Amino acid sequence: AQVCAPHHVYPLCQKAATAERVARLADGGGDDAVVPTYCFEIKEVIGMRFADHERLVGKKRRNELAAAETSLCYLTRGKFGEDQNDDGFIDTRWVELEELYDNCGKQNLNRALKAYRTAEKKAADEAIVGFEEDDE
Repeated sequence: AQVCAPHHVYPLCQKAATAERVARLADGGGDDAVVPTYCFEIKEVIGMRFADHERLVGKKRRNELAAAETSLCYLTRGKFGEDQNDDGFIDTRWVELEELYDNCGKQNLNRALKAYRTAEKKAADEAIVGFEEDDE
């Protein structure tokens, strides 16, 4: 069975999941096994990262990251499901930018990212002011 990383490449993992489901059903297995789910609605973005620190070990943690080791991901509270026809569920997960763009649309993604950036700047600015006041 093919295993997809937590921050999967959408089309590849979807194909692998479909193949596993077909094989499971052919072997008489149930259709209630865990299948990959994807974000189809953004409630809010609450974080961002350029790389998955859990995948960086040894020299990769110490050295500059190669382009292949980076993956722009957002910590997203949203509605997740197997596909757009799934009523899905609310969860908070790291989601690759490409998945958010493909499944949620450019306008919704831009709106969520603008709100995140505004909130992040405000929180950082207020925290820095607090540090400066503590230094006085």
